[in-house]
Amino acid sequence: MSEPAKHQDASLDHVLKYTGVFGGVQGINILIGIIRNKLASKLLGAAGIGLMGFYISVSDFVNSCSNFGIPISTVQHISELFEEDDFARIRSFIKIVRTWCLWSALFACLICVAAMFGLSLFEVNHARDVVLLAPMVACTILTGGEISILKGLRRLKRVASISLLGAVLIFCLTVPFFWALGLQGIILSLDCCAAATLAVHLAFTLPLYPWRVAPTSIEVFRKGLPLLRVGIPYVLTGIAGAGMAVVLQTFLKEHSSETTLGYYRVGYTIMVTYAGVIFTALESDYFPRLSSVNHDSDRCNITINRQIRACMILLSPMLIALIVMMPIILRVLYTEEFLPAVEMTVCAVFYMFFRCISVPVAYTALARGESKVYMAMEIIYDIFSLSAIILCYLQWHLAGIGIGLSLSALFDVLLVGICYHRRYHFLIEHSTLRLTLQQMMLLGLSVAVCLLLPPLWKYVAGFILLTLSTAYSVVVLQRESDIVRRFSQKIRSWRR
Repeated sequence: MSEPAKHQDASLDHVLKYTGVFGGVQGINILIGIIRNKLASKLLGAAGIGLMGFYISVSDFVNSCSNFGIPISTVQHISELFEEDDFARIRSFIKIVRTWCLWSALFACLICVAAMFGLSLFEVNHARDVVLLAPMVACTILTGGEISILKGLRRLKRVASISLLGAVLIFCLTVPFFWALGLQGIILSLDCCAAATLAVHLAFTLPLYPWRVAPTSIEVFRKGLPLLRVGIPYVLTGIAGAGMAVVLQTFLKEHSSETTLGYYRVGYTIMVTYAGVIFTALESDYFPRLSSVNHDSDRCNITINRQIRACMILLSPMLIALIVMMPIILRVLYTEEFLPAVEMTVCAVFYMFFRCISVPVAYTALARGESKVYMAMEIIYDIFSLSAIILCYLQWHLAGIGIGLSLSALFDVLLVGICYHRRYHFLIEHSTLRLTLQQMMLLGLSVAVCLLLPPLWKYVAGFILLTLSTAYSVVVLQRESDIVRRFSQKIRSWRR
């Protein structure tokens, strides 16, 4: 078995390459998901879609409660060992991770049984079906362990290949079950998809490190306890964020209507979920790189600033195009009924822009194994975000939700910037700050254009601003990387 080469500080070319790769893969996954949901809606109807959503929500909750944050801890620790070329300790640690994942999977099955009895007491429909989700949850937890191993080892091409292959497998498995069995095929399809995804991951990881576990070893149990110290605060952070989201959606439903809630969900999905494909590289590529240099403040700053610039270069033109074309996007993906969500999405555009800064910086605490600091920052942000969105909604209605999201993201930038500068000596480079301010000015003009100008002039002015933003990104790429030159060479070679 050949070990991977020692990691070096990644150039901007590397950052852009894998941000583009994982963003592209995630984009394909979203496209496949849209097609799958269209077919599922025709085969299962609204009741089937709702039932599948219930099952997935339950399984996600059980997974969050039982994986103990082991995947994030695994990536952080393996990345450190990888930087030290300590492959003997990596093999030993992988055995510990797989053993703890096995225990977590068994624990998740017990939670499914307990959840079945708990939901039955409240006479929830389909409560008894929850126990049938146990195989899905168990496979998902085991899969999380395997994918974290690959990320820690920088096997990024394998990670991207698995993600794409997994999306195709899920599509191929779900649609036939829905067509043949209808509602009765939902759980079976979910379990089969989870098992197939696990099999794909094992096919990529077992050739590197054969399966070895020690479920009865006290020593393995003891050595795995530090994983919980890092992982559990991360899990609690996710639970807190999910709780804030539930409170917000409950508020919108109670103080307005389900229609307003629907507009919010559609706007949030387009602006945050779809535009957020750029951030998919953060956990797969960026977090392992940052973890490997977490004890060197200078190298950490270089890594963080390069990631921020890569996100700015790729996301800024995308955001301008997104808000200018938002009415068309809503008509294509949904119907004209959802056009009132346009103002919200336009006002929320700075949410994604500021996240390009705050998210890479926020990973510093996790990379250093200080997940309690990360949890504190995220909980403070969640409380401010909920308050800002509610207050802005009461003042400006649906557009206020977008304003509240943007204000909360700006607050997050200031919060992590100040706190992480004092604790971890984070500094934003002049080139990063200059790129941020110039793209922010173009984005601000685009927002004004979308809100103030009539449709025809909006598209004309928006196209001009999109061209300027794209041109500036290309100029930065030419100055700081070779990616434009290599792309031009390939075009010329194809013409010949």
